[in-house]
Amino acid sequence: MTSSVTSLGAAADVVQAIAGQLHFTPSAGAHDDRAGSYPCGGFARDFATADGERVRVQAFTRRQFADLAEATRLARTFAFLERVLDVDFCACSDLYTHRVTIAALLAPWFARHTVAELAAAFAGTSVPWAHLHNFTGSVLRADRGFTG
Repeated sequence: MTSSVTSLGAAADVVQAIAGQLHFTPSAGAHDDRAGSYPCGGFARDFATADGERVRVQAFTRRQFADLAEATRLARTFAFLERVLDVDFCACSDLYTHRVTIAALLAPWFARHTVAELAAAFAGTSVPWAHLHNFTGSVLRADRGFTG
């Protein structure tokens, strides 16, 4: 049997896409920060939690980012950053452009909270989030579904 590098690459892309839709990550501690993860701009990132798990959070709308900022108690910090950088985090393009800085501010907050605490913090908000699992992990549990 022969195979080409092109077909193997395409197969790997399909597996990664399916795994992403099922909220699985290729390995614990990995996150995908390529432009393809942000089809319309915005912010999407996975974070480590205090209980050694990983969660994925997204914000593509004004309301989602505002709820994320309030739930993490970083609303004033983000407002200050918007003024300093002369940006608007309600705009998907600015969320995308400054995603690394936003993630750096959010990471310590996630690292101090367990998945159960995150569930409580995001309850009643518009923040799309999911509990991630690796390929060797337990049964999939999606806490808040993603649409894409």
